[in-house]
Amino acid sequence: MPLTDFPIVIEIKDPIHGYIALTALEKEIIDLRLSQRLRYIQSPAGLSLVYPGAATSLMGRTLGFMHMTEVFLEYLGGDVDEVLKGRLASLLLMLTNGPWGNVSEEFLSVRGITRPRIVKLIVGQSKVGDIVENHGFTKNEVIDLIHKGIPIRGINIDLIHCPINPELIDDLERDSYFAGVEYAQLEFRRLFSATRIAKNKIAVERSSLFTLESYLSAAANMFEAVYFHKTVRAAELMLLRILDEVGSQLVSLPTEDLESFLRCDDLSFLYQLLHITPDDTDEMKVAKAIYNDFRRRNLIKLVSSRAISDPTFLGKLATADGLYSLEKEIADDAGIDPSNVYIDYPDRASVTFYPGRFGFEDLVLFERGSSGYEFWHATDLSPMARSFSRILKPVRVYTTRGYRTKLKKPADRVLESVDTTGSQ
Repeated sequence: MPLTDFPIVIEIKDPIHGYIALTALEKEIIDLRLSQRLRYIQSPAGLSLVYPGAATSLMGRTLGFMHMTEVFLEYLGGDVDEVLKGRLASLLLMLTNGPWGNVSEEFLSVRGITRPRIVKLIVGQSKVGDIVENHGFTKNEVIDLIHKGIPIRGINIDLIHCPINPELIDDLERDSYFAGVEYAQLEFRRLFSATRIAKNKIAVERSSLFTLESYLSAAANMFEAVYFHKTVRAAELMLLRILDEVGSQLVSLPTEDLESFLRCDDLSFLYQLLHITPDDTDEMKVAKAIYNDFRRRNLIKLVSSRAISDPTFLGKLATADGLYSLEKEIADDAGIDPSNVYIDYPDRASVTFYPGRFGFEDLVLFERGSSGYEFWHATDLSPMARSFSRILKPVRVYTTRGYRTKLKKPADRVLESVDTTGSQ
């Protein structure tokens, strides 16, 4: 579908995708204060401390996500109305971000506040709802785009969980470009052109398996080198600890005060944390100290790391109480305060991408045979896709400066007690 089919009112130059056009509806939403704050939110929040050129804002990611959604849905055969709905859904999903982007997403998700839930609040309680109604949509129709997916050719495309994921593809290209690394070389147009809707699932031509694997490889490489980089994660763990300590004092939850939440950006947190007074709580003073270390790049240090496959242990890590109990166990063994221990693992909301984030086991390959179409699960034919469902997870223990030597043996002892040596 040519771009001229869209009712364009403005074009914005993007360093990754060239000129990105906006409709009147999209421009009206983006011009709102709640959207413009995205210019002052960085995500991933710790990326620029390792790759200084990667200090990218969520505004650029918003435009990129919208553009990649458009291209993807066009290749799937979507008409103008379906593509515009997809772009609107991607824009609304980006509005759900809080300060520190990916860090806030985990802080909120642990409290049961998901992106679809925030979209529902935004459409129902902010000016966004009035704008979409003025442009011919109902609020429920727009909310359904997120909760049920984009209706196209008999199925609904879930932009959050779709395995051929437009948001992820833009993240890979954008972060690779600005970080100055070359781990995300992928031909997304070739991948999109080989993608079909078949048997109510996303399917890729079997002859394009190499193109699919280049996408999977780019995602895996960026996970290892960028998104789960030990120093990137050290910075983000410190920001997470600040939110765990004083999140409710820094920002209102969107479920409690949406307007206040949608006013906040990274600068809001910066101002509050740098202007602590003697009358502030002890927790705020601790948060300020952590943030000062973050700003000076006096980051927590990696103490111990081990690949673990034990499902009970990994399941314990995935809960807030379980994670704290393990941090406390290590701290008690070392004789230090638990606030000096940080445990990290990959499959958590603050990690932009990790193998297993999307259901590649639901992705199928197809080929036209003599008796019609034949289908295979991608995991049956692709070792790369199969590796994404592996159980083995890298678990890390960090600590604040001055405690590395004291914490090393207790941390090693806890991690080594889970899986026997050489069991993998």
